[in-house]
Amino acid sequence: MRKLWITDAKQIKVCLMTILILGIFAQVNAQSLLNKSISINTQHTKLSVVLKEIGEKGGFYFAYNGRLLPQDSLVTVVSNDRPISVILNQLFKERYDFEERKNYVIITEALKHLALINTDLTAEGNTYSVSGFVVDDHTGERLMNTSVYEKQQLVSALTDEHGYFKLKLRMSAPEPITVTASKRLYHDTTLHFLETVLVNSRADKSAYEKVADQTNRVERTGLGRLFISTRQMIQSMNIPDFFANRSYQISLTPGLSTHGMFSPQVVNKFSLNLVGGYTAGVNGLEVGGLFNINKRDARYLQMAGIFNLAGGNATGLQLAGAHNRAMDTVRGAQLALFTNNAGTQLSGLQLSALHNQTRRLKGLQIGLVNVADTSQGASIGLLNFIGNGFYKVTYSASDMSNTNVSLKTGTHSFYSELLTSANISADQKFYSFGLGIGHDFMFSDKVYLSAEANYQFANTGLWDDRWTQGKLLLNFQFSKNISIVGGPTVNHYNHSGTWHLDGYKNITNLPEFGAGPLPLYISNNGHQTRNWVGWQVGIAFNSVFKPTKKVTDNSQSWYLGLAATGGIGWDEPYAMVTGAELSVQRDLGENLTGTISSGYTHFSIQKKYGVETSDRINDAALPVNLVPIKAGIRLKTGKNFYIAGEIGSAIGNEAYIGRNNFSGLPDRTVKLPYRSLMYAVSAGFSFKIGLETGIKFEDYGLQSQYKEFALRLGYRIKLGK
Repeated sequence: MRKLWITDAKQIKVCLMTILILGIFAQVNAQSLLNKSISINTQHTKLSVVLKEIGEKGGFYFAYNGRLLPQDSLVTVVSNDRPISVILNQLFKERYDFEERKNYVIITEALKHLALINTDLTAEGNTYSVSGFVVDDHTGERLMNTSVYEKQQLVSALTDEHGYFKLKLRMSAPEPITVTASKRLYHDTTLHFLETVLVNSRADKSAYEKVADQTNRVERTGLGRLFISTRQMIQSMNIPDFFANRSYQISLTPGLSTHGMFSPQVVNKFSLNLVGGYTAGVNGLEVGGLFNINKRDARYLQMAGIFNLAGGNATGLQLAGAHNRAMDTVRGAQLALFTNNAGTQLSGLQLSALHNQTRRLKGLQIGLVNVADTSQGASIGLLNFIGNGFYKVTYSASDMSNTNVSLKTGTHSFYSELLTSANISADQKFYSFGLGIGHDFMFSDKVYLSAEANYQFANTGLWDDRWTQGKLLLNFQFSKNISIVGGPTVNHYNHSGTWHLDGYKNITNLPEFGAGPLPLYISNNGHQTRNWVGWQVGIAFNSVFKPTKKVTDNSQSWYLGLAATGGIGWDEPYAMVTGAELSVQRDLGENLTGTISSGYTHFSIQKKYGVETSDRINDAALPVNLVPIKAGIRLKTGKNFYIAGEIGSAIGNEAYIGRNNFSGLPDRTVKLPYRSLMYAVSAGFSFKIGLETGIKFEDYGLQSQYKEFALRLGYRIKLGK
């Protein structure tokens, strides 16, 4: 047997070229069946006959499952010198895939397509974190148990029940990171990520080594365009990557600063903005009478009367009267009366009365509405829209009430719950509403245990009772969206009252009115409590939040709003509450709208407390009229849905029935001026045609009884274009 040794470099090149040419020729030849052009003209012919004719003209055979194709169906094909692949796609409307093997074309059912959405590549020390969601490209359904992997580093993961995945990769040389998603009955999908390349043409850039085209993005926000002058924007474009460091600066308004027009290029250790200021950043303390705007990062304490806006990271504390926003990562805390926004990631705390938002949550959100694309932390609020989370609506019955409805939003690790209960009965009435938190112990995808703690306001005649609960509920998921729940509850009930009221449930075993002397525990305390173990069973509908298309909002329109309100008072003696309001609204971009409003509110009294019907003068009450003056923020969280918060002052007169100290003179009405701080929260829908509808809660005195739940119907008129 002879051995051939190739030692010459020229021989090696010739061999390699020969192998390459043969490989290319073989590949072209293997793919040539579907590329052959043929002519065919058939009218109302069986599909099986047409396929046989195409195969004969192309010089190959079709192979397929007889149950896959309707072979007896009649088809018409007219084609003149066209590729076979085009003819087949025209015939089957891309419902099937075609694969060539030697002298055969194999017909199989077309695979569905995957899509990777909300993908994100983040540097974390010496590693990269790649995360996102895998969905069906056609339906948008999130796909569980999809394999997501990186071939070079052999790192893989399976998507969870919400289609979410996360890969941790070693940081390597600058080269593309390739992530592939694979699932049975689907085509593979591959995504390429390019690592960030930093370009720096200046020597003095230690604090701001990021790409120059991101430098001025704060100027493209709605608040930035509103408060930053055109001259400052032009200078930022002319000097995109030069920054200096100084000890301090003082501004009256943006541009009127100790650094003049150069203020947006200077990072200060101390910054004082009497009305508001625009600087490159702060590396210490910044105080603004109304607002602070930083082109880049904010460290370590930033305080403003209305809002803080940082174009980069915020490290430490952002404290604002209305709104905080950092366009990158927050490492620390954002505290605001209305809204907080961490553009990329929150590693810390967001606390507001209205709304908190971030892309990646690695901390805690507390607010009325919380939003995060992905969460590794906790969100506490009425509504939590979490991208890798769920929502669940549960209807149940318990030993306390026959009708309970709850809404749970969050993740299995931590979720919040909005609850309402009613015992529908003629002589055992009971009502309550409140909040809860919970955690699911997952035994499997279909069986898990929910541990919950709830606190509710309750009514057994007055809204003065308090109900605290702990629950252990076992969940059985018997379909994609339906589960049954049930388990024991531990209850603590506190009733504020002396006698049992007819028609209401007697939870703490109160005595009936006039039944005799009060028991000692009631006469000495005034608050009766009861502890017991109960039960709860029900059925739940559960689903996940669908990804929403994020649209940039640059609106700066003005509106005039008119609205009528009608509702009920929080507690006795007040019954119906009616009113009207006039508002001026200004869009601020980023789905924010500033509002200023005033109006008129009338509190009517229940009939039994009227002067004519009351048995005792001390029980009599008169209607109350108030004028609220408020300012606040409205945030659009959907196409038409909004939430809003306002603070201000309520002005009016309080009226009392007073006894005259002089004998023989009639009783008289005493009117005293009333003024107090107030607040309001609302939610509703605002449509393009101008019509608005929603609900609101208003507290006109904090510690007073002037509170209402109301429906709101309004119309807003756009001023100008």
